[in-house]
Amino acid sequence: MRRWNGVRATSAIAMLAAFAAACGNEIARADDLTDPILTKAPQIPTKDPAWPGFAMTMGDHDGSHATIPAGVYGAAMVPAGHFMFSYTPSFMHMSGNYIGSSQVSPDTIVTTVATPPGTMMNGMAVPFYRIVPQSMEMDMHMFHAMYGVTDWLSLMAMGTYEYKSMSMTTYAGAMGTRVLGTSSASTEGFGDTMVSSLWRVYQDPVNQVHINLGLSLPSGSTTETINMLSPMGTFMNMRANYGMQLGTGTVDFAPGLSYTGHLQQWSWGAAYRGRFALDNNTEGYHYGNLTDLTGWAGYTWIHGVTTTFRAEGMIQGSISGADPAIMGLMQGTNPNFYGGQRINLYGGIELDGSLVGLKRTYLAVEGGAPVYQNLNGPQLGEAWQINVALRIGL
Repeated sequence: MRRWNGVRATSAIAMLAAFAAACGNEIARADDLTDPILTKAPQIPTKDPAWPGFAMTMGDHDGSHATIPAGVYGAAMVPAGHFMFSYTPSFMHMSGNYIGSSQVSPDTIVTTVATPPGTMMNGMAVPFYRIVPQSMEMDMHMFHAMYGVTDWLSLMAMGTYEYKSMSMTTYAGAMGTRVLGTSSASTEGFGDTMVSSLWRVYQDPVNQVHINLGLSLPSGSTTETINMLSPMGTFMNMRANYGMQLGTGTVDFAPGLSYTGHLQQWSWGAAYRGRFALDNNTEGYHYGNLTDLTGWAGYTWIHGVTTTFRAEGMIQGSISGADPAIMGLMQGTNPNFYGGQRINLYGGIELDGSLVGLKRTYLAVEGGAPVYQNLNGPQLGEAWQINVALRIGL
């Protein structure tokens, strides 16, 4: 499986686009003023007898449910004895180097950011970093399976397949700002696996609250290697920096808390998720603690078509410890240059598969970008992200 046959997520986007186009054909009927969708308020369809209480979990998308945006995971539950399968790809582009909240140039990094004491190259001391990342692409393909044990307990497992590609600029020699050339490198493979339980602790006709208790299991590689252009003009093979690895190598505790609500065409929600490494991995390090808070609102314009707006804030600590095999003259080899704070804003849309006769099938898409970044840098900042979710209930 090489990068989805060499075209970035083409098959995934084509499948999702076909679904959206089919729904769009049905939505186009709204041009007919005799369509009851335009002449009446959104109507509540007959509930599916096979899914009792479905409107309080994933929803019937009639204006009486709580919509879950594409980039929010673990905020919906399924009825007892039923399954929900989801495919949720995410595409991120990173560019620009940040120190704190300020963007800095590559020339600034190679003349002011000090390497660890004793950094040498061919017997010469190298006082500053000489390889600077310019951009990075991160494609994550996540596959979820959820089962309702009871109406108040669901179990979920999630696996990931990742592709990461980085472009870098190499500066010549041990000092100065003469650019030697550029190179790119990529890693690809399966990432970590998440298992979790969702427990409903409160529910009424408008509101719902549940907690998540999960573990992230280290199924992704932490020993990937890449080739990059060295300041001496030769290509060197070395262990990829921390951000290019496919997994964390640690067992992480992943708690969460979700709230959703709905009233007629309006829906809203908020969620917290954390990730805390329980120990160092076999290479001698672990990622910093992650705290993620997000809130959203949705409005159903016509039956089956809901738009969403979401704000997200993230805080993550730098890497603790170090892998002795990850070393060199690029900033990504320094565990201190990871983590920070970020606020993102997203806009999205969700389509109900019942528009084309697909019961309990939902497609959600959202896109967004950061409005604030304060990073433990220098490190690449996030430029934009697109999240997609295709959910199918059985």
